[in-house]
Amino acid sequence: MLKEIFYVPFYSKTRDMLIMKSIDVIKSGKRVVYVLPSREAMFDVRDKFITYNGGITDTDIFGFEDLEKQICGDFIKDYTLISSYEIREILRNILHKICDNSYYEKVKGKAGFVKSVLSFIKVIKRKMINPNELKSIADSIDRPTFKDKLKNLAYFYESYEEYKIKRKLIDVDDISIKAVELFQNTNYFNNVGLIIVDGFINIDYVNMKLIGEMAKSNRYDIYINIPFKNEFNESFIRNGIIKDLCELGFNVNNDIYEMIEVNHDVKKVATYIYSGETVLNGEDLSIKIMNSPSIEHEVRETARLIKRKIVFDKINPDRIAVFIKNIDDYRTQIIDIFDEMNIPVKINRGIKLSTMPITNDIYNLISYKLNHDYESFVNIMTSKFLVPYEISKRSREIIDLLSGIDRDKDNFEDEFVTAMKDDKSLNATFEFLKRYVDVFINFREVPYKDTKEFVESVLKVIDLLEIDFNIKALFDMGIIRSSDFISNVKALETIKQILNKELEIKKQYGEPSIDDIENFQNDILDMLSNFDVSIRNLDFEGVRIISPDLARGQMYDVVFILGVNEGVLPSTKSINPIFDLSDEEYLEKHGIYMLSRKWEFEREKVRFNACIASALKEVYVSYRTTDEDGCNMIKSPFIDDLQNLFDEKSKKRLIAPIVYMKDRFAFECDAASKDEALLYMIDSKWNKRQGDANTIYSNILENDLYLTKSYSYINFSASIEKKRRANCETNNYMGIISKDANLKELSDIHLSASSLNSYVVCPFKFFIETLLNLHMSDEFIESKKSIGSLYHEVLMKYYKDNLDLYDVNEDRLEEIIDESFEKITGIENDIIFDKIKQEFYNVVFQLVKDDISNRLYYYNKTGAELIPSIFEKKFEMQDHYGGNIFHGKIDRIDLERNIDGKFTGKYVIYDYKSGGIDGIRQCIEGLDFQLPTYYMAVENILKEEFNIEYPKCLGLLYYSIEKVKRNGIVLALYKKDLFKGNSGPRDVVGENNFNVIIDWIEKKGIENIDKIKTGIFNLPDECPFENLSFNCAYKSICRYDKYAMGRGENSVV
Repeated sequence: MLKEIFYVPFYSKTRDMLIMKSIDVIKSGKRVVYVLPSREAMFDVRDKFITYNGGITDTDIFGFEDLEKQICGDFIKDYTLISSYEIREILRNILHKICDNSYYEKVKGKAGFVKSVLSFIKVIKRKMINPNELKSIADSIDRPTFKDKLKNLAYFYESYEEYKIKRKLIDVDDISIKAVELFQNTNYFNNVGLIIVDGFINIDYVNMKLIGEMAKSNRYDIYINIPFKNEFNESFIRNGIIKDLCELGFNVNNDIYEMIEVNHDVKKVATYIYSGETVLNGEDLSIKIMNSPSIEHEVRETARLIKRKIVFDKINPDRIAVFIKNIDDYRTQIIDIFDEMNIPVKINRGIKLSTMPITNDIYNLISYKLNHDYESFVNIMTSKFLVPYEISKRSREIIDLLSGIDRDKDNFEDEFVTAMKDDKSLNATFEFLKRYVDVFINFREVPYKDTKEFVESVLKVIDLLEIDFNIKALFDMGIIRSSDFISNVKALETIKQILNKELEIKKQYGEPSIDDIENFQNDILDMLSNFDVSIRNLDFEGVRIISPDLARGQMYDVVFILGVNEGVLPSTKSINPIFDLSDEEYLEKHGIYMLSRKWEFEREKVRFNACIASALKEVYVSYRTTDEDGCNMIKSPFIDDLQNLFDEKSKKRLIAPIVYMKDRFAFECDAASKDEALLYMIDSKWNKRQGDANTIYSNILENDLYLTKSYSYINFSASIEKKRRANCETNNYMGIISKDANLKELSDIHLSASSLNSYVVCPFKFFIETLLNLHMSDEFIESKKSIGSLYHEVLMKYYKDNLDLYDVNEDRLEEIIDESFEKITGIENDIIFDKIKQEFYNVVFQLVKDDISNRLYYYNKTGAELIPSIFEKKFEMQDHYGGNIFHGKIDRIDLERNIDGKFTGKYVIYDYKSGGIDGIRQCIEGLDFQLPTYYMAVENILKEEFNIEYPKCLGLLYYSIEKVKRNGIVLALYKKDLFKGNSGPRDVVGENNFNVIIDWIEKKGIENIDKIKTGIFNLPDECPFENLSFNCAYKSICRYDKYAMGRGENSVV
């Protein structure tokens, strides 16, 4: 019997050929087993069977998981299949019992550790390595710490398996393993004449073993279809799935098959990507590269293009696919914008349970019982779901009363009842209100000895409150819509199911105690985050929204690939924190891949190629320039691979210019919906755009009364605003500063890199804070600053006098964080406090681990060490910036030390940032002076204080603590020593240009200092806070107007 691999180029019609072979087998009286990796591929194969054969008979079309269940049918009946939530509870209790005096004793109860152990066991099981074999691997290790780690993990694994055996439990991986063991005993394949495995780019070990068992039989042919051949990117598939299959006795079929008819340009892209060759030229190619500053802009531009394809090119929506790696981030925008434009779309329309107000209200109930906190009580009493409308409609009066009581008292509820009794406006509803206050107080005071009793009390009060009746009453009174009624009822039932499920898990698999509440909270939050509430069934027709992993040979006329950014596609998977890099390398020698970035990167290359090759006519590839927090995003290296295929002339036509955040609403007169038409008309009327949009879309106004009214109201408001701006006192009203103002002495301004940066961002804000010495408190910003200061303090203490250069000293780090957190006040709840501290520890731990990895990489590349040597170094200098005195503080300087232990003069400057970080472009554009200023100061510090005669800067880097990322100014000569592979800044500086750039930045700084000292504090042309998720603290006193600034009015001091 035949055992063949069809490893063929993209667009080969091997799938069609195999389906025709399948039909022949079926006609001969035999059955066919067709195994595929995704539901989308299964739909494609089923459609082809129906097209070629008029229906599907005697054929099973499914994935490996379903095939395994067919083989193990009788076995599964005798066992209980446990979910990931149940596995987590079982492991948690095993670890709690057996981790004492072990390597992992301190982290045994941490949710992250349980998750890491679960992940490790899953990988080991799918490699078909049993606990004893893992122990043998551990015994062969000569590194004590790693040996201890692995022996402990083998013990956890063994205990987990023993637990399941005793209770007749199985997990999904047991079914995969059992399918291999039971294969020879199954009668499922008795009348099978053909087995096809189609569309896989890799197959894990246990499934490959199952194929091996199938290959031993001579009763049927087995064909493996891998239609992903690209001669410029073959190593991943050839060294992976094909190598494994050939070892099982399969032969590669090198025949040439008929090709699908496809657009010439698209085929060339799919064929030559990763070649580095220029193969495309011309002005009207069928592939476009776009960019967007936000998800909303990216989705809207995509939807507008799709609308044109449907309306003008008559393309069926089913023949259009949008590939997105992180669909959840895009879901809301896709649903809203596609619905706005009346584009049918096949996407899960569920609402995340964790985002619904009713979920928040019930979680407030849990928080109130646990923490007895004032905020939760306020939220409960004003909830429209937890209390009847007769109470919630008085929420304003209730909030006013609650704001007048002492929230810090233990009996704030009694004070609230007294205040209600004294308030005449509440006399009629006092008894009703008091009854519900008593319900909540009784709920809180009911004692519980463990999590089981706690969950039971929550479920009991949910039933007592009759929340479903409250939801119906809100609908009957017209306060909520029918869709809200349905979604909230479903949400309530889902929450109750989740709580009951958690209760059942605790009863069956846990040994809960009073100390298990934190884990209970984490579990509930996790479950709430993983459930959707569906308010409408999935549309079976429409534009396909698909993950790139599901591009497995199915074809579409037009393909869009969105969010093609570094860290997304290709993805950056998180490292299992149990192991360091050397541990992982050792495990890989035994075929255990916990994480291989290179392996994942190569797989993502195939996936991206497969997405492009899914298109028959056109391909649009899009990346984002900023994330939803406003931080810069880098386009994927795959975009560069794509661009390399075009000649220079084509690039100018096919690669869209950068769309900046300020331009995301720049309109063309080609509205794709009524809402867009309204925006275009308003924009045309008031901002003097070219073309008369009011004439173009006047017919829409005539036929839509709602749109006509909206347009009229907006125009009326705009005309009033225009008259206000025409007033002769406008300049003062706009907040423009007069030079005659009585200001403090300009020469006394304390200059620093930070103050220069502040002035460049917004001179008006700089004026308010620096010259008027006003500071408006912003809780969000102050919180960020506080956390940032704490990061700096902990990192300085950790690195100072630290002798563990290449290992994370966890005890030292934990001790320093404990000391620092002793100073924190205002967090009374111990659970919340410990959770914040643990999250803080995790962030700093990952940064230190990354820093060690970077410095170890430098050592391996150069033979010299970069030693963190100088911390929080204050300086004052007067020999730069035109002789002005500059102050500052440098977070950290790493000095290079040679093999003899002597400093060589080479160094790297680090400045810690909590979140997003900028690079060299911001410095050159005169928007960021921090790193260049530090460089000017450090040269003198090293010469005068460290006797380093010839200092040599390798790089000036920002280090993002929370994102664990570095960016800044790096000399090209040293980038390969400081950064691994393709990571690091894209823009680097040649050694000859470095001082030229520093001089240029200094010159820009002097220009800004001159403006400050001559009293120029204009409002900026573009408000830096306009597109951020939080407002400027001075918004209430600032009269910034983007339209006035755009016309040049009122913008001069």
